[in-house]
Amino acid sequence: MAATPEFVQTLRIDPAMHGRPGRTALQLTLAQLQRIADAFDLGRVIQMDRPLDTQCNTTDPFKTGQGTFMLRARHGEEYVERVEYLHFLIDYLHGNGFPTAQVVRSAAGRSWTTWGERLVEVHRFIPHDAGVHRDWRRMNAAATALGDLHTLLAKAAGQRMPVPPEMRNDATPQQCWMLLNESEAVLSAQCGIHPQAQEALGIVRRAREALEPLMNEYARIIGSLPWTIIHGDYHFWNVLYRADHIEAVVDFDFAQERERLFDIAYSLQSVITHLRFVHGPRLRDYGSLAWDNVRLWLDLYDESSHMALTAAERGWLPFEILRVFLVSIATSTMQEDPVDTVIRNGRDLGLFLWIGDQRNLFRR
Repeated sequence: MAATPEFVQTLRIDPAMHGRPGRTALQLTLAQLQRIADAFDLGRVIQMDRPLDTQCNTTDPFKTGQGTFMLRARHGEEYVERVEYLHFLIDYLHGNGFPTAQVVRSAAGRSWTTWGERLVEVHRFIPHDAGVHRDWRRMNAAATALGDLHTLLAKAAGQRMPVPPEMRNDATPQQCWMLLNESEAVLSAQCGIHPQAQEALGIVRRAREALEPLMNEYARIIGSLPWTIIHGDYHFWNVLYRADHIEAVVDFDFAQERERLFDIAYSLQSVITHLRFVHGPRLRDYGSLAWDNVRLWLDLYDESSHMALTAAERGWLPFEILRVFLVSIATSTMQEDPVDTVIRNGRDLGLFLWIGDQRNLFRR
């Protein structure tokens, strides 16, 4: 079933693809998709198209007379209790006015079904602008939204016992150290084969040197910082905008109870990269970047959160930003093109090493 150009535009799909047969990532026929739509009482399917790009779960758009929806087939590690817990969180957020993609439930109240061995869910599609929007108005709006999100998630924690995820998109310093050792072995095998293997190997070795001082302090410091339920993957692909207004925060797959500073440091990866991009080749030194903009981002978070960042959190934040960055380097060799991925992900290593040396960078 071919997609119309209007449907393609609504779902941010490449118009050149609109003539291809309508197959989803689950390889469903229209009749099979209709069976899933029937499980959620969505009426007759009138449109289906190719899946959107996602890293963990497959996400397939389709349309019925009731509107546009996203079919999500979860990866094999997910289990029912975890999915139902995530749906509780999303329902809680939506019920309290926080913008997110509503979970669709059947007339019987069920929020999931199965297809083969995979759990399947459906969310309402949120119309939004295409692409990632990294200007200060939108990023500052994301800071305020994160504060609101943490406030509501803290309240939700008292409503239902958290169910931890099977997977995490993070690693402790000890785990990261082992991953860097494995990365060195992978890249060493590429020396003499790939012309940039030595450059990538140098990035991994510098990353390991920077990680070593964090290994002894990390567990003690993190254990003393405020914990709450966090989003776990709060970056600007998961914040959907229409103009400068946030339409939805999506993708709660890594929501979990842990130190809230992780959400802050994870978000600031994109903020700091934008800060570096704005200066481009005119940059004199890292200290001349507009760090007041980042401190304003943190202040906006404080204003909307149920609890402002503590002095200990602001003091540890430079190290946590560096640690998260080092994890991205350590996991780079898991990709199909390990050398190129390490070089791409490590291009701002110097900047993040500098941040890790600035103990007072975000203090008031």
